[in-house]
Amino acid sequence: MNGSSSFDDGKGQSLVFTITGELLKDGDYGAPEPDFLKWVDNSLFADVGIAGDEAGDEADDSKRPAAEREAWKLFHDAIQATGNLLDLYKSDLPLFQKVAGGLMLLPGFQSRHPDNFRFNRAYLENSRLSLRNMASACQPKGPHLARQSWPVRYAYAIIFTIDLTLDTYETRLPEWAEIYGYGIKHPISLKAYEATMIRMGWDDAKRQRELPKYHGHYEILPVWTRSLAGLRRPFNQRRVLDCWRIGKEMILEKMPDFHLRPEWQKYLDDRNYQHGAKAGAVQHAIFKDILAGLRTIAGSHHRRNGPQQVTK
Repeated sequence: MNGSSSFDDGKGQSLVFTITGELLKDGDYGAPEPDFLKWVDNSLFADVGIAGDEAGDEADDSKRPAAEREAWKLFHDAIQATGNLLDLYKSDLPLFQKVAGGLMLLPGFQSRHPDNFRFNRAYLENSRLSLRNMASACQPKGPHLARQSWPVRYAYAIIFTIDLTLDTYETRLPEWAEIYGYGIKHPISLKAYEATMIRMGWDDAKRQRELPKYHGHYEILPVWTRSLAGLRRPFNQRRVLDCWRIGKEMILEKMPDFHLRPEWQKYLDDRNYQHGAKAGAVQHAIFKDILAGLRTIAGSHHRRNGPQQVTK
């Protein structure tokens, strides 16, 4: 089962990480969704679903120790309760304040104790939060990336999309290829979304209001992941062309008209393509500069880390 479809319609739910997940809407790579409450809502929805699946009897690892299942269930219940508390905060602030006013501690370990900040910082660091589903703390920080050109930002996004996908899903990719095929759209039942909403504790009215937004959504294993099978890591000067080719595939599959995005406007202006040059010419110029960006990153890694052992 192989396909060559694009899934830039806003309804595709990729089974792996995507480059648009790294190039976020505000153009600040490495930053979260700029609307914090929107980011929280999305994260709660995803985390409740993940924790519920992992705690359930149908979890992939049937040999998981009982204590670990109980830990997943504990996280599930706590996250669900956090979402319900946030709904109360947003919908009825006076009632929220009336109850909170008689307590010493807000859920999530928020208090007026002078040592609260230190504890929360240590609590976050010790938790290793998002270690397996986000970029590692070794990645360049937002301020560094904000100073880079767009080709370099895209180069970083290519590297991290590949690394995140392999670090998280490498052992599952062959199985998913057999089950889903490449580039094949698999519709997601609204019942699946409703089940997650029920686990989150959403009432009937809220479910009925939100469910239509998910009509027509589907899962897909991007075609570009097929090229990961022969990729050697870590990223270094010898891997630049391989990463660049995969990066071209992921960009064109997810964003076939990426050259029309605002960040590339100067390529239409400065390079004198504004009088009707073919899209391929503009894209070629951009990809050429992204390749230069990958070479620059690989060179800086080599200088910083020294020679690296080649992996097979």
